[in-house]
Amino acid sequence: MAPKLKKAPLPLRAGITAVAVAVVFTYISLSENASGSSEGKRFLRSHHGEAETDVNPPLSQPDHTHLAVFLPYLSLAASAFFVFLSLAIICDEFLCPAIDIICDRFNLSDDIAGATLLAFGSSAPEIFMNLNATAKGQVNMSLPAVLGSAIIAFGFIPPACAYAVAEPMKLEAWPVMRDSVSYVFALGCFYTFLDEGNIDTKESGILVAIYFIYLLLIFVPHFMSSGKVAYEEIGEKEEAETEAEEEVEEEEANSYIGMFFSVCSKPIHFVFSWTVPMPAEDSQNPSTALLFVSVFFSLWWITWLSSLALEVAQNATVVCGMKHSTAGATLLAAGAQIPDLFGSLSMAKGGMPGGAISNAVGSQVINVSLGVGAPFLAYNILMGKSVDAGSGSEAMRHMAILLMVVIFTFWIVVLPLSSWVMGKKGQTKLGKGGATVVLGIAVACYWLSVGK
Repeated sequence: MAPKLKKAPLPLRAGITAVAVAVVFTYISLSENASGSSEGKRFLRSHHGEAETDVNPPLSQPDHTHLAVFLPYLSLAASAFFVFLSLAIICDEFLCPAIDIICDRFNLSDDIAGATLLAFGSSAPEIFMNLNATAKGQVNMSLPAVLGSAIIAFGFIPPACAYAVAEPMKLEAWPVMRDSVSYVFALGCFYTFLDEGNIDTKESGILVAIYFIYLLLIFVPHFMSSGKVAYEEIGEKEEAETEAEEEVEEEEANSYIGMFFSVCSKPIHFVFSWTVPMPAEDSQNPSTALLFVSVFFSLWWITWLSSLALEVAQNATVVCGMKHSTAGATLLAAGAQIPDLFGSLSMAKGGMPGGAISNAVGSQVINVSLGVGAPFLAYNILMGKSVDAGSGSEAMRHMAILLMVVIFTFWIVVLPLSSWVMGKKGQTKLGKGGATVVLGIAVACYWLSVGK
């Protein structure tokens, strides 16, 4: 059967993503500013032409101080809103549908497609943020974003999926073990490399090699199994997933919030539709060349928007007095992961709990291996020197330790000893009780990592 375009997700998810990022960012920034950071206050005074020794205006005059103080925060929140709204739309409605058809065109199985092209599409914001940050020497923001994204993926998304369904989620143990163990191995190497604060060519190459080792763990079992049965099962799962997503999207469309964000996203969607060529939705046999052109222009937009996201985070460190690691772990990490949260929730509600967890956890392997290693390796080769992690390397090591605590908690709850013994035949589940434990540890570790 000829492939056809999947119905693009409604802008509600992208809109809530942007709002959530803006709220988290504003709360963290105001908390840090209130705790004694004077850098933002000096910026605000200089921005409005005030001296350091200015006092409050007389009571008889109109007091516009509060509005003036909040204008920079509102400006940054609005910038974050539109940047992450645009990133979510270009990924969900243009890049991922084109990649999905390419996977169908080349008959890639679910596991292989998920670990290669689809994982790249899901991780594109993080990858290109780190690429831009490496080129600009701002890895002290992009690397905390990668680690913060992983805390959200392991500690927030699985519990959210467990709360979204009535019964405990039944999972196949092997995919969860494969993805999480691969990530822990990559994270351990990354932690070791940060010890000296510099990452050289050899260390960058090791991170890239880890991703290809991870691919072998997927490809080898696939080629040893029966392809025909697997493709039939994959087709049935994809059809069920599409129907479930359409039901959720229909409910979202009928809400006032959904209609509001639909209106807000129309100008952005209009610009993308005129600059990113996409096959018609009713096209039965879209051109392969056109699909690759769509991917190319989508990646161009993602590159530019990722650069803007870094600029927003950089401005946050100036206006709000935030640390670079805090801006990366909150603003950039949440903006990249919340779309995955809604995707996983749709799959969990549609009766695909395994796909929901794999969607969250699997993409983290490419983030820390290829997403960090490839830009660093290119920098090592082209510039002939190591990548300097900056003064924030110690904070990143601290965040990596807290992330490991979250992953170990995830293992204890989701992967009991029997799952490891059974291997590929093992089954496990995640209920609301276990989800509460994972979420509690994740919230504590995330707060400690941001406050470090």
